[in-house]
Amino acid sequence: MSISDFHTARLTATPLDLGHLDELCVLHKDAEVSKFLGGVRDEAATHKYITDNVAHWREYGFGTWALRDKAGAFAGRCALRHITINDVDEVEIGYTFHRAFWGQGLATEVSRKVLEIGFEALALPTIIAFAEVEHRASRRVMEKLRFRFEADREIKGALCAVYRLQAP
Repeated sequence: MSISDFHTARLTATPLDLGHLDELCVLHKDAEVSKFLGGVRDEAATHKYITDNVAHWREYGFGTWALRDKAGAFAGRCALRHITINDVDEVEIGYTFHRAFWGQGLATEVSRKVLEIGFEALALPTIIAFAEVEHRASRRVMEKLRFRFEADREIKGALCAVYRLQAP
């Protein structure tokens, strides 16, 4: 199973790198998309986001992927990455899509593949997911994927619902 590049029925994923800067800037500057991501990011913040994620790939062998639809349009990003929450190192799954791709089940589709990578290829024992408490759409995706609600916690200054999924 490939960890770096993968495909789902409707998406192609490749490791996020600086070649995605312009496309990711458009995504990060959309206030509606960024509403639950800590707010709009400028080019400098997006550049740092990418370089941090490239470093994550180098250190762990997995990280954030850029997503394209069948026509080659940049659809968004998804991730499997380490994060420290309350001094505990966790591996989280996450996703963000352009508004044109909302409501099509793509978050569930790509998350299933990322979970397969995490549990089967990387043998992770557990994966977490979180979203701001008010972000019902993301919470529904987590619940559909059988994540179990664990607790509400403050993460990066926001009250988030934290979910966990154990390896099958």
